[in-house]
Order: sequence, then structure tokens, then C-alpha cells
Amino acid sequence: MLLIFDLDGTLIDSVPDITDAINKTFDELGIERVSEEDVRNYLGNGARTLIERALRGKNDEKLLQKTLKIFKNHYKNNVCNKTTLYPGVKETLEKLPYKKAIVTNKPYEFVGEILKTLEIDRYFEMYIGGESLPEKKPSPLPLLYVCEKTGYKPSEAVMIGDSKNDILAARNAGIKSIAVNYGYNYGEDVSIYKPDIIIDDFRKLLEVL
Repeated sequence: MLLIFDLDGTLIDSVPDITDAINKTFDELGIERVSEEDVRNYLGNGARTLIERALRGKNDEKLLQKTLKIFKNHYKNNVCNKTTLYPGVKETLEKLPYKKAIVTNKPYEFVGEILKTLEIDRYFEMYIGGESLPEKKPSPLPLLYVCEKTGYKPSEAVMIGDSKNDILAARNAGIKSIAVNYGYNYGEDVSIYKPDIIIDDFRKLLEVL
């Protein structure tokens, strides 16, 4: 069996570092700061959409591109200062006797450093980011790509994530889904999207798999 994991909101809580990077960017540009609570509702669709939401209606492409560039620079230099693993993640990854991969909408350039710093990089066969392929979650393409590269059929895989993007991508790919209900899902109850299983603690994967 292949386990495909989301990253932000599933394995890690990255909101504090992302919020800091956004606010450093906004300080430079003279834009009103955002709160961690706001950022939790902005995450899930990649860096461009994150910044677009954080700009709160300032729909100017030139400003968006400038803000995105500055944000990525700040985040790159502070990618894992306050980011933490959710309870039980490392111990559970150690105990799960299956192949593992990560499919995240986070830009690929940030993923490796986070996994290495938090000392969980060795558990994963591969990882892809939001800009690795022409489409990102909720498209099924990233999940099907990872299945192909690791030699598993969709019927032999399970997607574990915290948002509708993960559940819809899994459903569209013919892959079963497990949702964690402690992550980021735009303030919505993840049960609305009918994952196959919902858990409230990462360690419960050992019981349901």
C-alpha cells in the first residue's frame, strides 16, 4: 500500500512561519498585517492564491506578483523557525509499514528544507509541490503521478489530508481518503466532503490502516 500525505495542516503546523513571512512582506509594502487565524483560512491552494487572499481584495496583478516575490524570499529564509509537527506524527510515520509520499500544494522549493529540519525526510519515497506539475490538488493528476512513479495502482493507495482539496483529488483519482479534522480547511467541517475515514489524531492512522 502507498500512503500519500498532504503537508501543511496534516503533518505540520506551518502557519506561524507563513504569517511572519507575510507580515514582513506587508510591512515593506505598507499593507495592513494579517493574523495567524486569517492565514489558517487562506492556505491550501498554493502560494499565489495564499497571497491573493491575504491581499484582501487588492486585485492588482502587478502588486500580486511583487508581493509574491517578496513573500517567497522572506519565507525561504525563515521556512522552519516556528513550524512544528503535529502530535504523534514522527512516531506514527516510523511505525507505519508502508511506502509513503507527499503531495502538497506548497511550492516545491520549500518542502525539502522543512522535512529535513523536522527530521522526517527519510520516511518518504518522494514529494511533489504545487508547481511540480501542470495541475495541483484538487486535480487528481499529482496523486496519479505519484502512484505511477512509485509503482502502485490508485486502488492500492490512500490519501491522508486535512482539506477538501485532498479529498476531492483522491476521489477524482479513484483513491481512498482519510481526513484529519485538526488542520486547515477554510473554516469548513471536513466531513462535508465525505472522506472515507475521519480521524482527530494522527496516531489513529495506526488503528485505521
